[in-house]
Amino acid sequence: MGKKLHIIAFDVPYPPNYGGIADVFYKLKSLHEAGARIIYHCYYYKGKNPPTKELEKYCETLHYYERKSSFSKLLFSKLPYVVASRNDTILLMNVLMDPAPILIDGIQCAYWLRHEDFYSQKILFRANNIEHEYYEGLAQWEKNIFKRMYLRWEARKLRNFEWQIRHSDTILSVAKQDIPHFEQYAKTIHLPPFFDDTQDEEFIESQALEERYILFQGNLSVTENDYSAMYIVEKIAPQISHKIVIAGKKPSGRLKLAASKVKNVQLISSPSHDAMKSLIRQAHIHLLITFQQTGVKLKLLHALQSGKHIIINSKMDDSGIFAEMCEVVNDTEATVKKIEELIPIDFTKEMKDLRDEKFNAIYSNQKKAEKILGLI
Repeated sequence: MGKKLHIIAFDVPYPPNYGGIADVFYKLKSLHEAGARIIYHCYYYKGKNPPTKELEKYCETLHYYERKSSFSKLLFSKLPYVVASRNDTILLMNVLMDPAPILIDGIQCAYWLRHEDFYSQKILFRANNIEHEYYEGLAQWEKNIFKRMYLRWEARKLRNFEWQIRHSDTILSVAKQDIPHFEQYAKTIHLPPFFDDTQDEEFIESQALEERYILFQGNLSVTENDYSAMYIVEKIAPQISHKIVIAGKKPSGRLKLAASKVKNVQLISSPSHDAMKSLIRQAHIHLLITFQQTGVKLKLLHALQSGKHIIINSKMDDSGIFAEMCEVVNDTEATVKKIEELIPIDFTKEMKDLRDEKFNAIYSNQKKAEKILGLI
């Protein structure tokens, strides 16, 4: 008989089509495969990520709660909006009816950490980011003054609310670099993100030299990714002759315009899952840079799992973990030089196997699920 575990999730994790929700879904799936008996609690918006039968495959019991949508009212709460809108009392009752350990999957669903009855059960808290720093970073890139004000307001509230996680028995930090921050509240361990770790059936050899391209991919509707893509289009692409592909969800109008003016840039808007997977596997170089150092980027894990050469900057790294598997550069000149150096170098099966060995030692979903079950 497997161990029983409550999981409280901030959203219905299906389909797992962006980084944060992918971690939630593949964590659930991996814990189920490891033998956990899961009592699942998750919030949903009407008309967005509705309840789904898909989750029934992995849960012994499944509870859905509608997230409160009175934005104007909750905006003026002392609590962060993302927390105050997830405070269903039925969830509290359902959790307290069974004394199994609790995994709170993100600060967004940590409202009931304020309730002393919770403390009688073992609590694991999943820290996806230092959330207030993440919101402050989003505010820096946001051009709309009202959205920027909201993000900064929410960041302050999240900073004040964060101390509630001191009631946790163990904090599971996505990023190794965030451990010193979270250790002020409770024992903290490094538990990297869960993701679709299905292995590709066969290794794809490097293409002919003239067909090789550089890929930047991500959710382009996120301001941070839009900024990185614009940097590549305006600063990197004009200095090289090789093809650069920018691929991702909902690119902005300004990115479309900028890409159309650079002859060696191809912008692929909202590719299908299969199309994106093919782009990742075939790209000769993955160019993944960020100007906001928060959490671990799922797109980097996908590149490490399925891609060839990878160039990142230091803000994409996590305490040196990725520096062992990627090329790290930090300015335009060094990036251009590294691209020119790697384009003619074949990425071989032997190179892939060596990287896989390092990668799987840290990022195996099975090992991460077993680590969680070992804590309860």
